[in-house]
Amino acid sequence: MHERFYGVGEPLIQRQRDQGIDAPAYLDLVKGLGCTAYRSWMHLTELLTDPVTPNTAEVEMHRALLRRAKELDIEVTAMSHEWFLPEGCRQRSGHAMPKRDLAPGSLYMQALTMLEQSWFTMVSLFPEVDIWEIGNEWNLNAFLHPDGFLDSDMSEPFSADEKMDIAVDMMYFAARGVKRANPEAKVASFSPALSTPGLGGDMPDYLPVMYGVAWTLDKVYKRIKSGDFRSTNTDDYFDLLAWHPYVFTNRDVPDQDLFLDVDEPDQLWKSYNDAAYKVMKKYGDGHKQVLLTESGFTDCGNPEWEKRYALYNRKMLEIAGSLPYVRTLHNFRLLNENAMLRRGGIEQNQIGGLTEVYFGIFTDPEDGLKPRARAYAIQEMTGSTADLEKIGEKLCLK
Repeated sequence: MHERFYGVGEPLIQRQRDQGIDAPAYLDLVKGLGCTAYRSWMHLTELLTDPVTPNTAEVEMHRALLRRAKELDIEVTAMSHEWFLPEGCRQRSGHAMPKRDLAPGSLYMQALTMLEQSWFTMVSLFPEVDIWEIGNEWNLNAFLHPDGFLDSDMSEPFSADEKMDIAVDMMYFAARGVKRANPEAKVASFSPALSTPGLGGDMPDYLPVMYGVAWTLDKVYKRIKSGDFRSTNTDDYFDLLAWHPYVFTNRDVPDQDLFLDVDEPDQLWKSYNDAAYKVMKKYGDGHKQVLLTESGFTDCGNPEWEKRYALYNRKMLEIAGSLPYVRTLHNFRLLNENAMLRRGGIEQNQIGGLTEVYFGIFTDPEDGLKPRARAYAIQEMTGSTADLEKIGEKLCLK
């Protein structure tokens, strides 16, 4: 087992803003679980006011969190999936890009230049961060789409191939900014997720959706090795690979959210990950390590599902721990988020509704930070003997 195998993800600074929690103190929950790695949401557009200007108040909040992580010997992987756009775009920030145009001075090239500068500024501010995950689920329309897409009827997203052309460009410029600021920092690729036509993928629909990770990585590697992009050396784009191997049902359940009533992790779940790693080996990157930066279970508040998914979580960790290329699995996520209900309503399963609320390993702070069944399953795997209830109670008194 790798030293940093057990991880967990949670946008704690966002929770500090929204709920007034003491974000650094909440890393005690991570430590109590026995996890030694933490994935932190550190969006360029929140930590900076523009590509060269720090948002001082936001920077100080994150510095306090990082100091506490160092005290607890928790390795931080920092992720941003938002960026700035130039004047002339309909948006000024978000998950959008202008249409790909490599002509000097185009809006697209301006956006890429801003991206490199933003990452340089960000990484210069936080030399203590070891790993930067430079994108999130760019194979999905929700996380990479045309400028103004969300203000339109959303009928003209980028195609799957257009997204990957843009993603490869973005990784190159982002990685260049990271390395200029801190040559010792490690760059993790953007993290592909499932593939379905409705979400923006083009994988054949007779394949299980999670083979979308391998399908997407093959597109990425083909582009890098083609000679048609900035470099044919994958090191110029990423040092580690990241992907999101959620556990989904493979049964044909019409109109059901994929996150509901999922199948037990088994050889097929292992195969999803092995397939992605085979792509890495095919293109000469078999030596690189992998971060499973999100994987977890939502039980929608159903006590029977909660117990079942605790067992599934344990089995997923057992399988992932047997994969020599996996460095860390970040369980998604540390806390339930009741505010999702207020923002999205229970009719909207993804993102912002009942499905999204109950990924937490602990209950929402407003519900007392009680350890849920998955907390004990993870703690049993790590061997931690910390009193999780007491940690939660102490944090709620602050």
